[in-house]
Amino acid sequence: MPKTTWKIGELASQCGITVRTLHHYHQIGLLLPSEFTEASHRLYTKSDVSKLHQILSLKQLGLSLDEIYKFIGNPDYSPMLVVQTQLEIINEQIKLKEKLRCELEQLQTLLSFNQNINADQSLKIMELIQMNESNYLTPALVEKLKAFHNSLREEKKSKLQKQLPLVDETQRQALQKIILK
Repeated sequence: MPKTTWKIGELASQCGITVRTLHHYHQIGLLLPSEFTEASHRLYTKSDVSKLHQILSLKQLGLSLDEIYKFIGNPDYSPMLVVQTQLEIINEQIKLKEKLRCELEQLQTLLSFNQNINADQSLKIMELIQMNESNYLTPALVEKLKAFHNSLREEKKSKLQKQLPLVDETQRQALQKIILK
């Protein structure tokens, strides 16, 4: 029979976060456990796990806990959009890491044959390293996000634009370039 509730330590361990983090989320009202044992221990349900996934996804996208609280509390909140955006970002990160790996392998080959490395090669590798370390939106990702936005009905586009104030300034500017025409 599938598990239906998780104790705080189990959930923290499975999600790669600390018990203290879950205590904090509870304290600030971001994630309240749905059930408690007779001894008042927290028990998290499938619904709670789903909400925690959304919180962690939004955190990975760079939102603060306060922004996440407001975002999830918004009646126009769309978990599908968050998952779609997270998948696109991960796919782009994979592509960037593969590019970096390829460049580093070429560099390794050159070094193994005592070849000189020109400045262009070094600059390209440094640029790829920097792109891998930041939340870089590639032109391809921007186009995919635009296509996704254009595929939405007008009411969904309107709801999405209402959510922009809940995002921090840097993210808002990036999203406005993509979403707003």
